[in-house]
Amino acid sequence: MTTRGQREALKVQLLETQRLKDITGDHPLMSVAFAGRERELKDQIAAIPLGSKESRAILFFSGEPVNGSIGIDAVFASRVLEPFQNMVMADYANRWHGKVGERGRLHGEANSRLLLSGLPRGSFGLELTRAANDDLFVEGELADTLSHVTRLVDASARSDEDFAAKLDDAAPRVIQNLKSFLEVVAKGKAGLRLESGDFRCEMSPTQAAEAFSRGAETTTHDETVRVNGVFKGVLLESWEFNFSTDSGDVMAGKIDQNLTEDQVIEFNRTYFNDRCVATLVKTTVDFKNGRSRVSYQLASIEPIN
Repeated sequence: MTTRGQREALKVQLLETQRLKDITGDHPLMSVAFAGRERELKDQIAAIPLGSKESRAILFFSGEPVNGSIGIDAVFASRVLEPFQNMVMADYANRWHGKVGERGRLHGEANSRLLLSGLPRGSFGLELTRAANDDLFVEGELADTLSHVTRLVDASARSDEDFAAKLDDAAPRVIQNLKSFLEVVAKGKAGLRLESGDFRCEMSPTQAAEAFSRGAETTTHDETVRVNGVFKGVLLESWEFNFSTDSGDVMAGKIDQNLTEDQVIEFNRTYFNDRCVATLVKTTVDFKNGRSRVSYQLASIEPIN
């Protein structure tokens, strides 16, 4: 059960306890017992902070693939888990390693891998939890990623503007896997409730179809450009660069994941605050509502002849 689910279950118990306390009135034993239970439940609810995050997600499904709380279509379940896992890994790589290519292995894959750890009832759920890892920081990073993915899926079901705004900080590979995930849900005529920590997304089969249509009409186009200007350096921790063009524009973005850390350090050593030629991959994301977003990835730097 997620943090939000725990809080809601405790609130149900609290309401029932308060109802029973009112019924018992001034009974010398029962009123005291229910008052104590009421205080205990209030303390438990207060101990669960709002907005908490967990390295766990539960996907509850309804609609055609689900037979009540008995089971879920095995083919649907296998198809829906892969794009969700890929979306989580791509978002984790983008947020915590700054390296997300269009294809190939992702940085931090082992840290963002999820295990199918439970089948909660209530419609029918698939519970995914963090695989065992010795890194002390991974749990918090993955929890943050899962909350972000949950909000991203939620935005896809709300409106074109909400969806476009939420995708502003999403890597193209995250967008592609989100589209694949929504496609499986929509074509399966399923409803979805996605929970992680204190965050929840709900959509009916009709809303899932609309979300998929919204995502399918989001297109991504790449082109390679060469620009003259002044290289302002790379931050190794975030893998982000800054480049000031001769025309006065400032370009910022990620570094190509195929570059090694030694190559990037050499860029800083050789070209920092100096004029050079930058080769960039320009990615344009066009949304259904007509809004566009442009991002850049630095591929290489060369001296100006």
